[in-house]
Order: sequence, then C-alpha cells, then structure tokens
Amino acid sequence: MPINTKKAPRRMLSFHCTGCMKSELDRVQAAEDAHTLATTGNWSAGEILDHSAKLFEVGLDGSSESLGFLPRLMGFLFKPMILRSKAMPSGYTLPKGSPFLPTPGVTFDQGMQRMRRVLARLDAGEKMTKRSPFLGSMTHEKWMRLNLLHSQMHMGFIAYA
Repeated sequence: MPINTKKAPRRMLSFHCTGCMKSELDRVQAAEDAHTLATTGNWSAGEILDHSAKLFEVGLDGSSESLGFLPRLMGFLFKPMILRSKAMPSGYTLPKGSPFLPTPGVTFDQGMQRMRRVLARLDAGEKMTKRSPFLGSMTHEKWMRLNLLHSQMHMGFIAYA
C-alpha cells in the first residue's frame, strides 16, 4: 500500500545553491556506504535522485512532453507562488507513464551518478533555458529556484543516522 507522502515524516532541507545540494549528496552517499540509508516515502533513494535529476535535465535539454491546456494554465497561474515559496508541498502523484517518473529499476548508484552529472554540467556553466512543459518559459535563475525547491522536498524523504 502506498505511503501518504503528505503525512510521511521527512527532513526539512533548504538548498540555496548547487553547493548546498552537493554537500547533502555527500552525506547521503556516506550513509549509503555505511548501510544506514533509508527512505520515508514511496521511492528508494536512487529513484529520488533519478527523478530530481530529470527536472534539472528538462531545464538544460528541454522535453518533448506535451501537457494539455488546463495543466499549462494552472502552471502559468501558480508559477509565481511556486517560485516564491520556501518549500514545495509533497503528495502530488505523477500520472502513470509520465517521463518524469523515476527510471524503472534505477539503482542508488545510477541515481547518484545522474544527479552528480547534471550538477557538474551546471557547475561547468551550462544554463537552464528550455521551456518547462508545466510552467512555460523561465530564466536560468527561476529554473534553479524550482529545481532546488523540488530536490529539497524529495531528498527530505531520504533518512540517515
């Protein structure tokens, strides 16, 4: 039975830059190496990392995902509120078959490698300028804000000693 992630315990993280996120990734990797890593939601740590990396990649590489008029309208209306928030709410379920779901069977190592690769691209100077299927056009800075909020929410479900 799936866990209700609106009520599941999670750590409240705050990422202000890729450096903050990389520090947390180092702690998560250390917990994995020490066999003390757990999750409190429905996804494994590898799935969380894979899913979070995918959104960064959408900003960098774009997406062929096409949403209907209503989701795009909702995105347009809620974009300012989302980008001003301090935390992204949990509990939203992506539709079955969404390309933004974690890659089936992804391991911890694969998820961590994908996340580290995308952060290395950003650190090397690549900019996220592609159109969001949900929120429309965004600057690199707005993409960073969105991705850091999204990642801190999901990574809050990763627990370690």
